[in-house]
Amino acid sequence: MFFFFPYATDAPIYHRPIATIGLIVANILVFLAIGGGPTEQNAHLWLVWGNGLHPFQWLSSNFVHGDVFHLAGNMVFLWVFGLVVEGKIGWWRFLACYLGVGVGQSMVEQILTLPLHGVNLRSGGASSAIFGIMAMAAIWAPANEITCGYFAGLGWMIRTGTFDVTIGLWAAGYVGLNLMQLLWGSLTGLLHLMGVAFGAPLAILLLKAGAVDCEGWDAFTLQRNGRPSYSGELEKRREIVQEVARQRERDEKVRAGEREDFRRLLAAGDATGAQGVRQSTVGYDGGFPLERDELFRLAEGLDAAKAWADAAAVMEEAIGQYPFGTDAMRIRLATILAGRLDRPQEALDVLDGIDPEMLSAEEGALAARVSRKAREMIAKRPPAR
Repeated sequence: MFFFFPYATDAPIYHRPIATIGLIVANILVFLAIGGGPTEQNAHLWLVWGNGLHPFQWLSSNFVHGDVFHLAGNMVFLWVFGLVVEGKIGWWRFLACYLGVGVGQSMVEQILTLPLHGVNLRSGGASSAIFGIMAMAAIWAPANEITCGYFAGLGWMIRTGTFDVTIGLWAAGYVGLNLMQLLWGSLTGLLHLMGVAFGAPLAILLLKAGAVDCEGWDAFTLQRNGRPSYSGELEKRREIVQEVARQRERDEKVRAGEREDFRRLLAAGDATGAQGVRQSTVGYDGGFPLERDELFRLAEGLDAAKAWADAAAVMEEAIGQYPFGTDAMRIRLATILAGRLDRPQEALDVLDGIDPEMLSAEEGALAARVSRKAREMIAKRPPAR
């Protein structure tokens, strides 16, 4: 006894298999809802031959199966080829392709069987749609591989394991097998090949239209240029990663040295020099962070040095990082914005963040004077056009 089942692929997956899983669930639910295989009660869901056209059956016949083994086999293959195709174009495009192949094949099948009056034959199953999806996968990713699990048993000897097969070889094998079935008179082989006949042109059309990016691994590019090599690209990426790491190490050393210079200058009372050192390291991965006391001392030192623009910037940074207990700094910042930098509206915005009840009488009076001055400055300005 030997059986195998495909379950994974090494093809790049850019989209989650949402529609693939949804279709598998839908097929299982339909199988359970109609009581399994074909019966008189669910006959209207199967594709009838030689008895007119029934468009609803073009869709419904893709969701009915003869027995649980028919269902399980189809769902396993839907899973692995759905991974590849939906992984490249997303759920709604994949769903449109799957249903397009299934409905299109069923329509042509029913049209071709119209002359067969009285044969009382019906067909159903997801196989044709899945063969169409397999053909799409074979065109888009023929050199990628499918991983299969297998079980082999002969008496007491049991073997299990996995093996890999390229998608192109897999598809060629199944197309060849169904051609042989067709030559032996099997209509099942014909129906499967009809699915391939729908899926292959659709894959080519989407590829040529640029709706799918196969990154040079599609059948046409492989035939023209050969199989791409990842070694060169991997080496380039490795060099980039290593260079980024080296640059970060260099930046870290620069930041460490500048950090010590900043602390030395700040301790010596040279706030403008300390600010200059800090600004010079901004390009090194954002510079170095300051502790709370350092940030407040720097703001006070720049204010004392009358470096108004830098003082305002550091005060805004300090207030943003430590919003509580900074009312006095907010009032000083508003004073600088209105009185030194001619930015009265920003001064009012800063004062709006103060709770008047938390201010002393002196602080409240100062905040009121700054607010009044800022409003007067705004009132004197000509209206904006």
